[in-house]
Amino acid sequence: MKAEASTYFRHGEYRIDHLTHISRRHRVVYLEVPKTGCTVIKRVLQHSESGGTQPSPGVSVHQRDASPLGAPLRDGFDLDELFGEHSPWLTFAFVRNPYSRLLSCYLDKIGPPHRRSYRDVKVHNLGLAPDDKVSFREFLERVSEQPKRKMDIHWSPQTRLTGWGKISLDFIGRFESFEADLRRLMTVSGVTAPDELLTRRAGHATDAHRRLDEYYSDDRCATLVREIYARDFDAFGYGRDVRFA
Repeated sequence: MKAEASTYFRHGEYRIDHLTHISRRHRVVYLEVPKTGCTVIKRVLQHSESGGTQPSPGVSVHQRDASPLGAPLRDGFDLDELFGEHSPWLTFAFVRNPYSRLLSCYLDKIGPPHRRSYRDVKVHNLGLAPDDKVSFREFLERVSEQPKRKMDIHWSPQTRLTGWGKISLDFIGRFESFEADLRRLMTVSGVTAPDELLTRRAGHATDAHRRLDEYYSDDRCATLVREIYARDFDAFGYGRDVRFA
């Protein structure tokens, strides 16, 4: 009997398939954490899985139904084979310091809107109106009031997205050493891609790590992040002092 999804995941079926990317060619499973370089990682995996075939013009790497990578439930994978104790698959994720991840999320999705319709969806998730001006502190306060199961994937805890405590990760890369860690993953997994695909591009760049002092000058903001993401700090070994984020 195949394992139930709840054996390994804390979220529903749509989100499981949306955030879990399976390379049959390399026997690799990527558990996506948004705001940790996921665009580059998916681009690299899709390139290698397709043997270097270029995607059709206008097709985004985020378009799940166009990706050559498998989805665990849609494609009928045995979850015990993927994630069980003696799994032959390499499971990995990339993580990020919660301070910079949440600030990046705010700047990209909630702050002065670049893609208005997309922002409207995000602020609605927080119980706000499209025209509301949302400060970073208010954003964090709204997030702190949400049940974790209802949080948008861009600010959902990384431990939740990666099935921490349910799924054993064979490789954990860090956003802070992104390219070096991605290259190391490629070496151990056999995934291949040209150098130009490995570098993060400016599309979603927010320079969050350079703006921490600006947004965390309000101590309440740092306190909220520490409270909401306490498990992320502990699980992935990030210090709680925002000055060293």
